[in-house]
Amino acid sequence: MRPECYFCHIKTIQNLIEKFNPDDNKASELIFSIHEILGENKDLRNPELATLIHRQAKAILKNEDLYNSEKRMVNQTLLKWSDYWNGFIRESKDSFATAAKLAVVGNIIDYGAHSLRDNLLEQIHALNEVPLKIDETKELREALNKAKLVLYLGDNAGEVFFDRLFIEQMQHPNIFFATRGKPVINDVIKYDALEVGIDQVSTLISNGYDAPSTLLEYCSVEFREIYSKADLIISKGQGNFEGLMNEGHPDTYFMLIAKCKPMADMLEVEANDMVIRKLKYGEKAL
Repeated sequence: MRPECYFCHIKTIQNLIEKFNPDDNKASELIFSIHEILGENKDLRNPELATLIHRQAKAILKNEDLYNSEKRMVNQTLLKWSDYWNGFIRESKDSFATAAKLAVVGNIIDYGAHSLRDNLLEQIHALNEVPLKIDETKELREALNKAKLVLYLGDNAGEVFFDRLFIEQMQHPNIFFATRGKPVINDVIKYDALEVGIDQVSTLISNGYDAPSTLLEYCSVEFREIYSKADLIISKGQGNFEGLMNEGHPDTYFMLIAKCKPMADMLEVEANDMVIRKLKYGEKAL
Protein backbone atom coordinates (compact mmCIF):
# COMPACT_ATOMS: atom_id res chain seq x y z
CA MET A 1 0.00 0.00 0.00
CA ARG A 2 1.41 3.36 -1.03
CA PRO A 3 1.11 6.35 1.35
CA GLU A 4 -1.37 8.04 -1.01
CA CYS A 5 -3.62 4.98 -0.74
CA TYR A 6 -3.55 5.11 3.07
CA PHE A 7 -4.82 8.68 3.07
CA CYS A 8 -7.44 7.83 0.44
CA HIS A 9 -8.89 5.12 2.71
CA ILE A 10 -8.95 7.58 5.60
CA LYS A 11 -10.68 10.20 3.44
CA THR A 12 -13.44 7.69 2.69
CA ILE A 13 -14.08 7.28 6.42
CA GLN A 14 -14.01 11.02 6.97
CA ASN A 15 -16.69 11.36 4.30
CA LEU A 16 -18.82 8.74 6.08
CA ILE A 17 -18.46 10.53 9.42
CA GLU A 18 -19.59 13.77 7.77
CA LYS A 19 -22.50 11.98 6.10
CA PHE A 20 -23.86 10.13 9.17
CA ASN A 21 -22.68 12.54 11.90
CA PRO A 22 -22.33 9.88 14.64
CA ASP A 23 -21.70 10.93 18.23
CA ASP A 24 -18.11 11.53 19.29
CA ASN A 25 -17.68 8.05 20.78
CA LYS A 26 -18.83 6.28 17.62
CA ALA A 27 -16.79 8.59 15.39
CA SER A 28 -13.67 7.93 17.46
CA GLU A 29 -14.33 4.19 17.48
CA LEU A 30 -14.68 4.20 13.71
CA ILE A 31 -11.65 6.29 12.83
CA PHE A 32 -9.25 4.56 15.24
CA SER A 33 -10.45 1.09 14.28
CA ILE A 34 -9.80 1.93 10.62
CA HIS A 35 -6.28 3.14 11.45
CA GLU A 36 -5.76 -0.20 13.19
CA ILE A 37 -7.05 -2.18 10.20
CA LEU A 38 -4.75 -0.28 7.87
CA GLY A 39 -1.75 -0.73 10.16
CA GLU A 40 -2.27 -4.45 10.61
CA ASN A 41 -3.04 -5.23 6.96
CA LYS A 42 -0.74 -2.96 5.01
CA ASP A 43 0.39 -5.81 2.74
CA LEU A 44 -3.13 -6.45 1.43
CA ARG A 45 -4.30 -5.13 -1.93
CA ASN A 46 -6.34 -1.95 -1.81
CA PRO A 47 -9.65 -3.66 -2.71
CA GLU A 48 -9.12 -6.13 0.14
CA LEU A 49 -8.42 -3.27 2.54
CA ALA A 50 -11.50 -1.41 1.32
CA THR A 51 -13.60 -4.51 1.99
CA LEU A 52 -12.42 -4.73 5.61
CA ILE A 53 -12.83 -0.98 6.11
CA HIS A 54 -16.41 -0.88 4.85
CA ARG A 55 -17.43 -3.96 6.80
CA GLN A 56 -16.21 -2.17 9.92
CA ALA A 57 -17.98 1.06 8.97
CA LYS A 58 -21.26 -0.77 8.34
CA ALA A 59 -21.00 -2.53 11.71
CA ILE A 60 -20.23 0.59 13.75
CA LEU A 61 -22.71 2.83 11.92
CA LYS A 62 -25.30 0.00 11.90
CA ASN A 63 -26.12 0.49 8.24
CA GLU A 64 -25.72 -2.25 5.62
CA ASP A 65 -25.98 0.04 2.58
CA LEU A 66 -24.10 3.22 3.46
CA TYR A 67 -24.78 5.01 0.18
CA ASN A 68 -28.28 3.76 -0.59
CA SER A 69 -29.78 7.27 -0.75
CA GLU A 70 -27.11 8.48 -3.17
CA LYS A 71 -27.56 5.41 -5.36
CA ARG A 72 -31.33 5.88 -5.54
CA MET A 73 -30.91 9.57 -6.36
CA VAL A 74 -28.39 9.14 -9.16
CA ASN A 75 -30.17 6.17 -10.76
CA GLN A 76 -33.49 8.03 -10.76
CA THR A 77 -31.90 11.21 -12.07
CA LEU A 78 -30.31 9.44 -15.02
CA LEU A 79 -33.48 7.47 -15.78
CA LYS A 80 -35.31 10.78 -16.17
CA TRP A 81 -32.77 11.70 -18.84
CA SER A 82 -33.15 8.41 -20.76
CA ASP A 83 -34.73 9.96 -23.85
CA TYR A 84 -32.04 12.63 -23.99
CA TRP A 85 -29.09 10.22 -23.77
CA ASN A 86 -30.65 7.70 -26.16
CA GLY A 87 -31.10 10.49 -28.67
CA PHE A 88 -27.58 11.74 -28.06
CA ILE A 89 -26.18 8.30 -28.93
CA ARG A 90 -28.54 7.69 -31.84
CA GLU A 91 -27.72 11.00 -33.51
CA SER A 92 -23.93 10.65 -33.17
CA LYS A 93 -21.68 9.62 -36.06
CA ASP A 94 -20.67 6.35 -34.40
CA SER A 95 -23.24 5.18 -31.85
CA PHE A 96 -21.04 2.34 -30.57
CA ALA A 97 -18.06 4.61 -29.90
CA THR A 98 -20.28 7.31 -28.38
CA ALA A 99 -21.93 4.83 -26.00
CA ALA A 100 -18.55 3.37 -25.07
CA LYS A 101 -17.21 6.85 -24.28
CA LEU A 102 -20.27 7.65 -22.14
CA ALA A 103 -19.79 4.37 -20.27
CA VAL A 104 -16.29 5.57 -19.36
CA VAL A 105 -17.52 9.07 -18.51
CA GLY A 106 -20.10 7.47 -16.21
CA ASN A 107 -17.22 6.21 -14.08
CA ILE A 108 -17.13 9.72 -12.59
CA ILE A 109 -20.14 8.75 -10.44
CA ASP A 110 -18.33 7.93 -7.21
CA TYR A 111 -19.24 8.57 -3.57
CA GLY A 112 -16.12 7.16 -1.93
CA ALA A 113 -12.90 9.11 -1.51
CA HIS A 114 -13.34 10.78 -4.91
CA SER A 115 -16.80 12.12 -4.21
CA LEU A 116 -19.03 13.36 -7.00
CA ARG A 117 -20.07 17.00 -7.03
CA ASP A 118 -23.69 18.06 -7.44
CA ASN A 119 -23.73 19.32 -11.03
CA LEU A 120 -23.86 15.86 -12.58
CA LEU A 121 -25.17 16.75 -16.04
CA GLU A 122 -22.59 19.50 -16.48
CA GLN A 123 -19.79 17.17 -15.42
CA ILE A 124 -20.88 14.45 -17.82
CA HIS A 125 -21.08 16.86 -20.75
CA ALA A 126 -17.75 18.49 -19.92
CA LEU A 127 -15.97 15.17 -19.57
CA ASN A 128 -17.52 13.83 -22.75
CA GLU A 129 -15.78 16.66 -24.64
CA VAL A 130 -12.38 15.39 -23.48
CA PRO A 131 -10.74 12.73 -25.69
CA LEU A 132 -9.88 9.33 -24.26
CA LYS A 133 -6.20 9.26 -23.38
CA ILE A 134 -5.97 5.62 -24.43
CA ASP A 135 -8.62 4.66 -26.94
CA GLU A 136 -8.82 1.02 -27.99
CA THR A 137 -12.52 1.18 -28.85
CA LYS A 138 -11.84 -0.22 -32.32
CA GLU A 139 -10.02 -3.22 -30.88
CA LEU A 140 -12.79 -3.73 -28.34
CA ARG A 141 -15.42 -3.72 -31.09
CA GLU A 142 -13.43 -6.34 -33.04
CA ALA A 143 -13.07 -8.52 -29.94
CA LEU A 144 -16.80 -8.20 -29.28
CA ASN A 145 -17.63 -9.35 -32.80
CA LYS A 146 -15.57 -12.50 -32.29
CA ALA A 147 -16.72 -13.31 -28.76
CA LYS A 148 -19.35 -15.96 -28.08
CA LEU A 149 -19.74 -15.06 -24.40
CA VAL A 150 -19.13 -11.60 -22.93
CA LEU A 151 -18.78 -10.83 -19.22
CA TYR A 152 -19.32 -7.16 -18.35
CA LEU A 153 -18.18 -6.21 -14.86
CA GLY A 154 -20.17 -3.32 -13.43
CA ASP A 155 -18.73 -0.72 -11.09
CA ASN A 156 -21.06 1.93 -9.65
CA ALA A 157 -24.75 2.73 -9.38
CA GLY A 158 -25.66 5.55 -11.75
CA GLU A 159 -22.77 4.50 -13.97
CA VAL A 160 -24.78 1.34 -14.63
CA PHE A 161 -27.30 3.46 -16.56
CA PHE A 162 -24.60 4.20 -19.14
CA ASP A 163 -23.50 0.56 -19.05
CA ARG A 164 -26.99 -0.35 -20.20
CA LEU A 165 -26.84 2.13 -23.08
CA PHE A 166 -23.49 0.71 -24.16
CA ILE A 167 -24.70 -2.89 -23.94
CA GLU A 168 -27.68 -1.97 -26.14
CA GLN A 169 -25.26 -0.75 -28.79
CA MET A 170 -23.26 -3.98 -28.64
CA GLN A 171 -26.19 -5.98 -30.01
CA HIS A 172 -24.58 -9.17 -28.72
CA PRO A 173 -26.77 -12.20 -27.88
CA ASN A 174 -24.79 -13.52 -24.90
CA ILE A 175 -23.73 -10.87 -22.37
CA PHE A 176 -23.57 -11.40 -18.62
CA PHE A 177 -23.56 -8.30 -16.41
CA ALA A 178 -21.98 -8.81 -12.97
CA THR A 179 -22.66 -6.77 -9.83
CA ARG A 180 -21.15 -6.91 -6.35
CA GLY A 181 -22.53 -9.51 -3.97
CA LYS A 182 -23.42 -7.06 -1.19
CA PRO A 183 -23.48 -3.28 -0.75
CA VAL A 184 -20.08 -1.60 -0.56
CA ILE A 185 -19.52 2.15 -1.15
CA ASN A 186 -21.85 3.05 -4.07
CA ASP A 187 -20.86 0.01 -6.10
CA VAL A 188 -23.63 -1.57 -8.10
CA ILE A 189 -25.58 -4.48 -6.60
CA LYS A 190 -28.42 -6.37 -8.26
CA TYR A 191 -31.10 -3.98 -7.02
CA ASP A 192 -29.29 -1.00 -8.55
CA ALA A 193 -28.86 -2.78 -11.86
CA LEU A 194 -32.49 -3.90 -11.97
CA GLU A 195 -33.60 -0.33 -11.32
CA VAL A 196 -32.13 0.81 -14.65
CA GLY A 197 -33.25 -2.32 -16.54
CA ILE A 198 -29.87 -3.91 -17.14
CA ASP A 199 -31.61 -7.30 -17.02
CA GLN A 200 -33.47 -6.35 -20.21
CA VAL A 201 -30.25 -6.24 -22.24
CA SER A 202 -28.08 -8.84 -20.49
CA THR A 203 -28.11 -11.76 -18.07
CA LEU A 204 -27.73 -10.31 -14.58
CA ILE A 205 -25.50 -12.10 -12.06
CA SER A 206 -23.72 -11.28 -8.80
CA ASN A 207 -20.05 -11.97 -8.12
CA GLY A 208 -21.03 -13.16 -4.65
CA TYR A 209 -18.65 -10.95 -2.66
CA ASP A 210 -18.63 -7.53 -1.01
CA ALA A 211 -15.32 -6.11 -2.23
CA PRO A 212 -15.42 -2.91 -4.31
CA SER A 213 -13.64 -4.95 -6.96
CA THR A 214 -13.57 -8.36 -8.59
CA LEU A 215 -11.35 -10.60 -6.45
CA LEU A 216 -11.65 -13.98 -8.12
CA GLU A 217 -10.46 -16.04 -5.18
CA TYR A 218 -13.42 -14.79 -3.12
CA CYS A 219 -16.12 -14.75 -5.82
CA SER A 220 -18.87 -17.34 -6.11
CA VAL A 221 -18.42 -20.59 -8.01
CA GLU A 222 -21.13 -19.49 -10.45
CA PHE A 223 -19.30 -16.26 -11.20
CA ARG A 224 -15.90 -17.93 -11.62
CA GLU A 225 -17.37 -20.44 -14.05
CA ILE A 226 -18.76 -17.66 -16.24
CA TYR A 227 -15.48 -15.75 -15.97
CA SER A 228 -13.52 -18.80 -17.14
CA LYS A 229 -15.88 -19.40 -20.07
CA ALA A 230 -16.04 -15.80 -21.25
CA ASP A 231 -14.24 -14.94 -24.48
CA LEU A 232 -14.25 -11.25 -23.59
CA ILE A 233 -14.14 -9.43 -20.23
CA ILE A 234 -15.21 -5.78 -20.08
CA SER A 235 -14.08 -4.36 -16.75
CA LYS A 236 -15.35 -1.02 -15.45
CA GLY A 237 -13.60 1.19 -12.92
CA GLN A 238 -10.43 1.31 -10.84
CA GLY A 239 -11.51 -1.32 -8.34
CA ASN A 240 -12.01 -3.98 -10.99
CA PHE A 241 -8.73 -2.95 -12.62
CA GLU A 242 -6.84 -3.52 -9.37
CA GLY A 243 -8.52 -6.86 -8.82
CA LEU A 244 -7.98 -8.26 -12.32
CA MET A 245 -4.83 -6.66 -13.67
CA ASN A 246 -2.72 -9.68 -12.73
CA GLU A 247 -5.26 -12.40 -13.54
CA GLY A 248 -4.12 -12.83 -17.13
CA HIS A 249 -7.39 -13.37 -19.00
CA PRO A 250 -6.21 -12.86 -22.61
CA ASP A 251 -9.11 -10.61 -23.65
CA THR A 252 -9.82 -8.15 -20.85
CA TYR A 253 -10.61 -4.52 -21.66
CA PHE A 254 -10.52 -1.93 -18.90
CA MET A 255 -12.80 1.11 -19.14
CA LEU A 256 -12.21 3.73 -16.45
CA ILE A 257 -11.14 7.15 -15.28
CA ALA A 258 -7.75 7.22 -13.55
CA LYS A 259 -8.90 9.06 -10.43
CA CYS A 260 -5.58 9.24 -8.58
CA LYS A 261 -1.87 9.50 -9.35
CA PRO A 262 -0.93 5.92 -8.32
CA MET A 263 -3.58 4.52 -10.65
CA ALA A 264 -2.59 6.92 -13.42
CA ASP A 265 1.04 5.88 -13.05
CA MET A 266 0.14 2.22 -13.52
CA LEU A 267 -1.87 3.05 -16.62
CA GLU A 268 0.87 5.37 -17.90
CA VAL A 269 -1.49 8.34 -18.10
CA GLU A 270 -2.22 11.43 -16.00
CA ALA A 271 -4.71 11.67 -13.15
CA ASN A 272 -8.31 12.10 -14.40
CA ASP A 273 -7.46 10.71 -17.85
CA MET A 274 -10.00 8.31 -19.39
CA VAL A 275 -9.03 5.01 -20.97
CA ILE A 276 -10.38 2.07 -22.89
CA ARG A 277 -7.46 -0.30 -22.87
CA LYS A 278 -6.71 -3.98 -23.19
CA LEU A 279 -4.91 -5.76 -20.36
CA LYS A 280 -1.13 -5.58 -20.41
CA TYR A 281 0.79 -8.32 -18.68
CA GLY A 282 3.21 -7.72 -15.85
CA GLU A 283 1.34 -4.85 -14.20
CA LYS A 284 1.37 -4.84 -10.43
CA ALA A 285 -1.49 -3.92 -8.14
CA LEU A 286 -1.07 -1.14 -5.59
